[in-house]
Formats: sequence, C-alpha cells, structure tokens
Amino acid sequence: MKRIKTACIALAILLLASIFLLPYLWMLGSSFKSRSELFSYVLPVSWKTFIPVEPTLNNFSTLLFQLGFARTIFNTLALSVITVFGSVLLCSMAAFALSLLDFPGRKLAFLIIMFTMMVPFEARMLPTFLVVQDIGLSNTFTALYLPWLADAFLIFLFSNHFAEIPFDLYHAAVIDGCPHTRIYSKIMLPNITAALVSGALIKFFFAWDSYVWPLIILRTNKFQVLGVAIANLFTDQSIAWELIFSGGLLSTLPVVIIFILLQNYYIAGMTSGGIKE
Repeated sequence: MKRIKTACIALAILLLASIFLLPYLWMLGSSFKSRSELFSYVLPVSWKTFIPVEPTLNNFSTLLFQLGFARTIFNTLALSVITVFGSVLLCSMAAFALSLLDFPGRKLAFLIIMFTMMVPFEARMLPTFLVVQDIGLSNTFTALYLPWLADAFLIFLFSNHFAEIPFDLYHAAVIDGCPHTRIYSKIMLPNITAALVSGALIKFFFAWDSYVWPLIILRTNKFQVLGVAIANLFTDQSIAWELIFSGGLLSTLPVVIIFILLQNYYIAGMTSGGIKE
C-alpha cells in the first residue's frame, strides 16, 4: 500500500512537472528552427514539434547582430547587477539600523516602510515617473534602477534575519569598541548570507524581467532592456515567432541557471528569519 501511494505521488509530480516543462521545451526547440519549419510541425504534436529537424543559429545571429540584442543584453545585465548590489547594500544597512540600533522613531519608521508594501506598483508608477522626470533623469540609464533600490520587502526580510542573531553578539562588539560599520560588515552580514542571496535573487529577477517601467521611462533604444526589445518583435505587419522564441530563450536561460545554482540559499533565506510558520 505504501509503495502504491509513493508511486502515485511520483506520477503526480512527474505529470505536474511535464505541464510546466513542455512549454519551455517547445520554446527551446523552436529557438533553433527556421520560420518554415516552425509552422510545419505545430500540429499534430510530435517529436518534431519540440526537436528541430534542421537546427539553425540564424535566429540568434539576427537578434544579436542585426537587431542589436547584444547591446540589449548588456544593458539588462548591467541594470540587474547595479540593482542587486545597490538594493542589497541599501536595504541591509536600513535593516541593520532598524533591527539593532536604538534611536527615536525607530518603530514608526519600520511601520511606515512596511506600509509601503501594501501600495501596488500601479499606484506608485505615475508619482515615481513625475519625480524622475522633475529631477531630470527621464530617458537615462539611472532612471531604470534608482527608484527601485529601496525595497520594503528586502528590509523586512533582512530585519527578521538580523533579529535572529543573538543580541549579545552585537553588545559584545560594541563593548569592545568595534565601530558600527565594522559590526555591520564583518559580524552581522556574514550571519545572514542566505537572506542576502535570497534578496539578491529577488532583485535580479525583478530587474532582468523589467518591462513596464523601462517602457514608460525610456524614449530611445540606447538603454533598451530585453523585455521591451522582445515585445517590439510584435508589429502590426508581422510577428517574428522564430525570433520571439529565440529571444525568450536568451531571456530565461540566465534566470534558470542562476536559480538552479543558488536555489538552496534562496529556500534557506525564505524559510527562516521569522517567515516560517
């Protein structure tokens, strides 16, 4: 009876995994197909639907060299790296101060920051756009990442992990005369590595997949990002499906690889620090 139950669970997991994997496998195979081959084997569904009969790299060549996706990928990577490092640094410093330092208005500041988590992006989009425009950063690369460096969720995540560190450790460092900058960088940060990786992954996915904000803040293609560049392949005249599949692969592959490599840190960071039940 136990073996039958285990087999049923394994079968259900395999079926569920197949449902999620089949679209990605279709995109993966279609990325290496020409337009004629792409539409030749859509129906009926067979192995030719997922595996190219005559694989080609022309789609990637067209994207990278003719349509300028090489620069677009660089822009997206630069945006992601700056957003990750800037946001993790800023939010971890704020979380350190809110969790361990005692100053007037600390609890009120934390409550206000937590309140901002309830405000949806759609409600903040127009005010953020107007502020960025008024300070002269519209249509600049800085405008892509600057409004999103402060993240209430990351402050909440890091604060909970800092709170799990024994306060005696911080108190002992203060008694020994250790400056707060050194306590923060040498003592506290190494103890929340899992949370830092989790936060970095969240911000990387956010920046790498950004679409709406770059679409409204940029008016030229100089700082274009992948999400907008792939969407521009949809035109009124035609839809370059083979290029869209290839662009989708270029967009998702780094995310999949990074998540596979760092998933243990991500899971550890999200299931500890006061977030667990």
